Amino acid sequence: MYKDKFVVSIIHDGHPVKETGPKYGRRAAIPFNDEYKIRLKNKNDRSCTARVFVDGKKVSQLGDFIIHAGGSVDLERYVTESLTNGKKFKFVSLNHEDVDDPTDFNNGIIKVEFRLAKHRNGIKINWDQWNWNNWYVPGKFPEPYKKPPFQWYYYTDNATSGGGSANNITCNSSSLCSFSNMDMNRGATVEGGDSIQSFSYSNIDVEEDACTTLKLQLVGLKKDNKVIDKKYRYCTRCGNKVRRVDKYCAECGSRL
Repeated sequence: MYKDKFVVSIIHDGHPVKETGPKYGRRAAIPFNDEYKIRLKNKNDRSCTARVFVDGKKVSQLGDFIIHAGGSVDLERYVTESLTNGKKFKFVSLNHEDVDDPTDFNNGIIKVEFRLAKHRNGIKINWDQWNWNNWYVPGKFPEPYKKPPFQWYYYTDNATSGGGSANNITCNSSSLCSFSNMDMNRGATVEGGDSIQSFSYSNIDVEEDACTTLKLQLVGLKKDNKVIDKKYRYCTRCGNKVRRVDKYCAECGSRL
């Protein structure tokens, strides 16, 4: 899903899941009982924070995630108590024993609130912890900037994730749809296997009043029941809609 140069997508089995549905009611389908990741992309020329909600609950209790300008993060776990380990996202049917409230309409909803940094090159660092000789490139900065102040703004085009204030962390590593197809069922996210995806604290000033919100509905596919109707079905690997007579998925190449 894309808006204001921000992207939210679901990663399953190492591949992005093809989305379906109207512009403001996008859905992504993966098999029940499988783990997944949430890919967050920032295509703006400023860093940003991302506040992520899964099933109506904040993913991180330790702060918002930061994404550098032009960067991305594949978020795979909850951040509740530890910056170095936690539990992966796992999607299950609503009758699974680990689902707290099967009647909650937020089940299956992935919501992300993006907020841009106030400054183009966004993230502040303490220069006492850095060696300026490793950063300064002769001729790149005008003369007044050869000696950085105590606080400076760090920016890199190749960064894949970033950090924020004491309430933000750095990654070191719309409307709802109705579903009538028998194979696509609502579900919820529970704790999966162990993850060692790590984070650290940083500092960033964001525009609190300007927020871009993206919502995506995650639905489940039954692995033992592929046929949706007389003509179409869904790939159990990537969720792509294919013809019933197709033997391979045109999106990911999996045998159907």
